[in-house]
Amino acid sequence: MKNKMNPQNNPTLCISVAEKPGKFGITVHNAGYRALGLNFMYKTFAIDDIRGVIIGVRSLGIRGCSISMPFKEKVIPFLDRLDPLAKKIGAVNTVVNDNGSLVGYNTDVIAVEKSLRQLQIKNDKSIIIFGAGGVSRAILVALKNLKLKNIILTNRTKRKGEILAKEFNVNFIQWSKRENIEADVIINATSIGMAPNIFSSPISKKKIENSQIVMDVVVTPPKTKLIKIANKQGKITVDGLKLSLYQAFTQFKLYTGRNPPIQVMQKAANTLYKVK
Repeated sequence: MKNKMNPQNNPTLCISVAEKPGKFGITVHNAGYRALGLNFMYKTFAIDDIRGVIIGVRSLGIRGCSISMPFKEKVIPFLDRLDPLAKKIGAVNTVVNDNGSLVGYNTDVIAVEKSLRQLQIKNDKSIIIFGAGGVSRAILVALKNLKLKNIILTNRTKRKGEILAKEFNVNFIQWSKRENIEADVIINATSIGMAPNIFSSPISKKKIENSQIVMDVVVTPPKTKLIKIANKQGKITVDGLKLSLYQAFTQFKLYTGRNPPIQVMQKAANTLYKVK
């Protein structure tokens, strides 16, 4: 892909922004660029001003920008348009700069849908989602696409959770009552369990024991306390590393126009997190 924004043949820059950035994006994307011999570079930034970031993306000609929590909804007003899927979700995790026009995408929903489709969950199974942010929105769209309807949402901020539950026509329960729910599928879409608070779990051991499938969006560490407990109990698990890889593969193609070198990027992620 020719770099129209860098006529001097400087590397095409893609970035990742988050309140507390990790090393995942910089590791897997740069590994992919190297493998294909692309003149691209990926950098990560800790930020607290998403408007300022988007001004910078536009003025500096940055090709792509990965958006992490808590900015997936806040970024939308500063973009020129949304991909239909991102518009449906109401959250953006990927911004692509097409010659000055900033387009918002959501590759989270593709990752969640791909991961859950493989598990062939029957539509009578009960599902509980922890969290009401941008990732939760993507998860709800993925579940609806898979025709799964028996969904309960809970969130630490009651009002935000109630609004999201009403928007997607799912049940809401207060955070304090989450231990009263029996669910076949547990999905953590909060930051609970993320480093440095690695000893936290959004739900008790007993409730995990009564489930069948456990998903956690947290990638640092990929084996959160929730996932570790579920693995020990023999549950089917989907960790944040798997989800992040799936969404990164789609991002890679949006940024470069090339199919991602999946095995190379997977190996880089496994090395980063010492996954065997």
